Amino acid sequence: MSGNSEYLRCRVISTAHLCAEDNALLDEITTREVGNGEWVHYIGGGYLLRLTACTAAVLRLKEAGLSKEARRVIASLMRSDAVEILIFESGAPEAEGFTTYSW
Repeated sequence: MSGNSEYLRCRVISTAHLCAEDNALLDEITTREVGNGEWVHYIGGGYLLRLTACTAAVLRLKEAGLSKEARRVIASLMRSDAVEILIFESGAPEAEGFTTYSW
């Protein structure tokens, strides 16, 4: 094993933190060939966001139309847990202190 190993901080949380409009937007983003689709990926039951693969990820998601609540979850986890990869997964636990939706 090489001494140049890289570790990325990852967190998996429930898609319940996304409203229906956020889900539709992320789905649309993942089908684009360029732009946000290069760092937002559909993974079957949710989405993988490679937050360090672009500059100002939360701002770019705001410009794309992601809700304030979803951006708050992302920004908070980036700040508090130094998250670099965030996975929204349908079967994952909810993160405490954030809004959830049932759709």
